Amino acid sequence: MNDLIYIIEDDEGVCDVYESAFDGLYETRIFSCGKDFFDAMKEKKPALIIVDIMLPDMDGYTIISNIRSRDERIPVIVVSAKTDEMSFVKGLNKGADDYMAKPFSIMELLARVRACLRRANLSVRAHGDFEIDRDNYRIFYKKQDLKLTLKEFRLLEYLLSACGRTVPREELFNAVWGENFMGETRALDMHIAEIRLKLSQCGAPNVISTVRGVGYTVKE
Repeated sequence: MNDLIYIIEDDEGVCDVYESAFDGLYETRIFSCGKDFFDAMKEKKPALIIVDIMLPDMDGYTIISNIRSRDERIPVIVVSAKTDEMSFVKGLNKGADDYMAKPFSIMELLARVRACLRRANLSVRAHGDFEIDRDNYRIFYKKQDLKLTLKEFRLLEYLLSACGRTVPREELFNAVWGENFMGETRALDMHIAEIRLKLSQCGAPNVISTVRGVGYTVKE
């Protein structure tokens, strides 16, 4: 399934350009105002968001701030006719990952979207009530340290990074133990069980689901 992109844009001509550019590559939903966008966010979060600055009900800066108060992980690209340096800096300071000027090159837009999605898949700072401290190999739930071992940290971090996707057992082994792991295959299940126990001890929900015969997943 293609990644879902939410676009907040009220210019019909620009919306047509987006639909043509992303056709067959990404699933898109376009909103002409912030209210409709946030209503949709309650139902389903996208993989990436593109936002204009000048909108009818609230400006793009306000939208970005609201997005970041709810989720630090979703990449946000500003595409705007406001091209002065102050607008650019303000957009980035509010939490945008990138800023493009109108009119834009479709090829450049696609390249920036791919880059943002790639970075998002490699680096997760927060997932809901979970916070990841990569420098110290710690994961917190509502500010409580789960006190994971290094292997447990790497497993949960990997699963959170792949949120919404079922991760096969072999992929987890390669990511956490390395391709040449020769130990007992039950080691993975034992570590997952220990993570679930530590989640429970901190009052966190069991976010890890078993997909029998395949692997594990963290649902969105």
